[in-house]
Amino acid sequence: MTGRLGEFRNEAARARFFAAYEKALARWPDGRETSDIATEFGTTRVHRYGSGERTPLVLLHGQNATSSVWAPNIARLAEERTVFAVDHVGEAGPGTQTRPIRTGEETSAWLEQVLEGLGLAEVHLGGFSYGAWIALTHTVLRPERVVSLPLVEPPRALAPLPLDFVPGTLAVLLSGSERLQRRWFQRLAGPPQEGPADAEAQSEVGLQAMRTFRLRLPQPERIDDAALAGIERPVLLFFGAESHAVDPERAAARARSLLPDVRTEVVEGVGHSIPVARFNEAVPGFLREADAQPGGAWAG
Repeated sequence: MTGRLGEFRNEAARARFFAAYEKALARWPDGRETSDIATEFGTTRVHRYGSGERTPLVLLHGQNATSSVWAPNIARLAEERTVFAVDHVGEAGPGTQTRPIRTGEETSAWLEQVLEGLGLAEVHLGGFSYGAWIALTHTVLRPERVVSLPLVEPPRALAPLPLDFVPGTLAVLLSGSERLQRRWFQRLAGPPQEGPADAEAQSEVGLQAMRTFRLRLPQPERIDDAALAGIERPVLLFFGAESHAVDPERAAARARSLLPDVRTEVVEGVGHSIPVARFNEAVPGFLREADAQPGGAWAG
């Protein structure tokens, strides 16, 4: 863990990242609104879309992905509710970090302040990869606002990382080779699960985030059995059968054995990403069912 802040390597690096970021964000449908939420860890950029009256959905992206990753999903997810996509403080993006985030507890404290700043008393908390780990960790520590959890491949939370993941990632990052880093990124994501233009724009965001920003956030951690068993919220978990970031069968089995209310799906033929059509098909119905459960905002 570190007491230092995330930072761009230099102004030229910042410019390269934001060129990719703005291009990818432009793939969102018209009507996106933005706000900057002050927290003790820094200012956090939040993107808002939709105006439906059902319980809001808050989305947490994967590391280096930014909220641009949700462009192919946002219109479908917002048909019945407002969706808030959060750009994590401490990562490449428009936020400004002022205090280190060193632990899962501090990560959850940051997110709680974002939700409070948005005035959200109840939310569905969705996440991809690192964002899914944040969502699970937050629900363990501060479950009061959370109605349900639609998640994609939370790393380490349910099963160890594959043995070659960390050394392979470090080797690629330290190489400084854009060609190797691009190949690593494509291997991690697996076959594109969106249109070619969308996939290319998002791939460039991830590549530029890795190359231009010094990331200093805590590594995702295993969530123990008792904590998982205490998550009394509906959980929808997706895994890619060919993922290089998780052991999908092992993670899904542990989730089914411990989480009180969980559905798991291991999607064949994909890596560390889920087909846009499958995610957009499954999640809205899951959210509606969670809304209707006792204690949900739309129950009764």
